[in-house]
Amino acid sequence: MSEDVLYLVFVIVLLIAMLAYMNIKDRENGAKIAKLQNAMEDITKELHYLKKEFLSKMENSDASYNDENYNLELLKDEMKILLEKELTQRILPVLKSIQGMENIIEEFQNEQQNRILNLEQKAQSMTKLTPNYDTEEQKIIDLFKEGKSIEQIAKDLRIGTGNVELVLKFKKLIK
Repeated sequence: MSEDVLYLVFVIVLLIAMLAYMNIKDRENGAKIAKLQNAMEDITKELHYLKKEFLSKMENSDASYNDENYNLELLKDEMKILLEKELTQRILPVLKSIQGMENIIEEFQNEQQNRILNLEQKAQSMTKLTPNYDTEEQKIIDLFKEGKSIEQIAKDLRIGTGNVELVLKFKKLIK
């Protein structure tokens, strides 16, 4: 029995020691958790202040960014106007000279077309003056077959008798 009592005392002491150990560890953990909570609160406060500062800087930079954009747009507009003026001053003389050249070329083309038309008209009138030998030969043959003499054919067609004789000999109608 004394052993049982001893064993019981030992178990009770062990339980008390365990409880004491758990209590100490619980306090340590509580202290660590409290430190962590304080650190979290400090970090949260710091984060809040950083966000505020960042937002205020962003607002300031947005305002200056907008001002810079506005100034850039004005500068771009001014550059466009200056470029257009400069291009106009340099290109207009070139355009005028090109238009002058176009007018000269157009006049030259019209003149050449008129010359070609005149030449065509002259060529047509020349063909009326020169005899068409195919139809003339046929007329000579037809008139000879009708019984007209070489002199009469030459007189009717207003050509020489030698031409009439040549055609008739060529066609072997006379010797």
